[in-house]
Order: sequence, then C-alpha cells, then structure tokens
Amino acid sequence: MVIAVLAMLPPAIMAQTVAPGAVAVHESAHTSSTMESFFKSLRRPGSPNHWLAAPADYAVKPDAVAPVFALPAAALHAALKAVVQQTKGAEINAETVDGLHVVFTSAVFNFKDDVRIHIIALSPQQSTLALYSASRVGYWDLGANRRRVEEWLARLQMVISAPKP
Repeated sequence: MVIAVLAMLPPAIMAQTVAPGAVAVHESAHTSSTMESFFKSLRRPGSPNHWLAAPADYAVKPDAVAPVFALPAAALHAALKAVVQQTKGAEINAETVDGLHVVFTSAVFNFKDDVRIHIIALSPQQSTLALYSASRVGYWDLGANRRRVEEWLARLQMVISAPKP
C-alpha cells in the first residue's frame, strides 16, 4: 500500500536529493574505468534511500563494516559476480578489473537502483569490498537497499564457504 502511494507522488517529490555540485549516483557522468574513483568522488544524499557497506576506514563513512575475506581480490570479484548473476532483477551494467556496476530493477514498479561494488585487495590472499546500493528516485526506499547489501554479503559468505566439488 505504501509503495503504491509513493509511486503516485509527483516527480518533483520523487526526485532524489543530491548535494549541490555532486553527481547523482545514477547519472552516467562518471566515466572512469575504476570503481575506486567512483567511490572517492561519492557524495551521499541526505535521503535514507541508499546503503553502504565498506571497510571502517574507507574514504566514505559506511553504514556497515564489510567483512575481510581470505581470498585474492580476483576470486572475490568472481564470487560476487556469481551472486549478482543469480539475483532476479539484477543486471551487470559495467564491469571493471576492480568492480561492478549493477542495475537492479524492482519487480512491481520497475524502479531502478544502482549498485556499485569496489573490490579491494588487502594482500595477495585477502580482500574486502565496498558495496553501495542507491535508489534512483524517491526519498525513502523502505529499506530495500540495506536489505540488498546485507543479502548479497550473506550470500557471498555462503558461496565462499561452500565446499568445492
């Protein structure tokens, strides 16, 4: 019911609030080939329709601290890509050596959210990530971006810890 009401709001109200001079997360003005540079220039909106999991000391203050994985960065990248490809409504829009840009489309209203993932090598055998999910429109997302980030991290842990055939 709440979602139906939100969908009927005028575009001016549904527009995402972005800090003056900042590039909205969903805009394609960002042309760098690395996810690291996306995150270095990230300015988070004042609305609650986004969620970031990243290392505690990351350039952008995270909402949740991302785990450290006992995997090389390339293996973490491959495992996360598999998780994304198994998610209904998720489509990989761009892939770089250090991450992914995923567009997630909701089933009912076709709302699009952008998910940017930066894979971070900590050592040859350890890596972590920054995972940022943000709605393109609206002020409030009913916690959808937070749930997506948490679900992907949980599924990633399962994929990594699953016995290999």
